[in-house]
Amino acid sequence: LIYLKGLESLQAYEFSPDTKIEEIISSAECDSLQWCGRALRSELTLADYGITSESTLEALLALEGGKRKKKKKVYTTPKKKAHKKKKVKLAVLNIYKVDKSEKVTRTKRACEKCGAGTFMAKHFNRHYCGKCHATQLFSQA
Repeated sequence: LIYLKGLESLQAYEFSPDTKIEEIISSAECDSLQWCGRALRSELTLADYGITSESTLEALLALEGGKRKKKKKVYTTPKKKAHKKKKVKLAVLNIYKVDKSEKVTRTKRACEKCGAGTFMAKHFNRHYCGKCHATQLFSQA
C-alpha cells in the first residue's frame, strides 16, 4: 500500500515493488513524483529507490507558463553629456586690469555681501553672486 499526496487529498494505491514510476505517474494523473525530497525518475521502479509499503509519495504538477523577461528600454534620444568646466589659462587677467601708470583696477564687480575677493558674474540684465546668490539688476537708464 503506497500513499500519494496530491494537491487536494491523500490517496492510497496498491503497487508492487517492481512497478515503474512512470505507471504510478499515469495512474495519479500528475507530472512528477517526489519521495523524501528527491524527484523520482520515471524509468526506475519502487524497489530501485527502496520505497516500501506505507510510504508516502508526493504528486507534483508542472507550473504552467511564467512571466516574460522585461525588455530593455530603448531610448529615442541620446544621453546628455555632462558639463565639463572649461579651464581658462591666466583667468586672473580678465578680473584685474593694469594701467600704463601701473595702477591695478578691478574689471568685475565685487559682491557687497561676501566682501572683497568674491566677484559677481555679469549677465545681460544683472550682476549675480554665485556664493551668496545675491542679484543686482542694472538700472534702466
